[in-house]
Amino acid sequence: MQQFTRYVPMIRNTSITIDEAAQLAKCSYHTIHRAIKRGDLAAYKPGKTVLILEADLNTWFESKRIRAVKAGRPRRTIEIRER
Repeated sequence: MQQFTRYVPMIRNTSITIDEAAQLAKCSYHTIHRAIKRGDLAAYKPGKTVLILEADLNTWFESKRIRAVKAGRPRRTIEIRER
């Protein structure tokens, strides 16, 4: 009985398919699949179906956040030489 207590947290966390993950993230199936192949998104394959834990999807999604950047280019100073 003690063997199974190690796996209980993973089972309790909701697992979803690639299609469901794509719908939640509002992106394509291929985007999720590429992230799995690159190793950016953890996935599990207990049988024929690939499953993703929602916590892993949330972590991956947060890593894609765009940081605020200053818009525009910095102004250049023009040096004028006298002849």
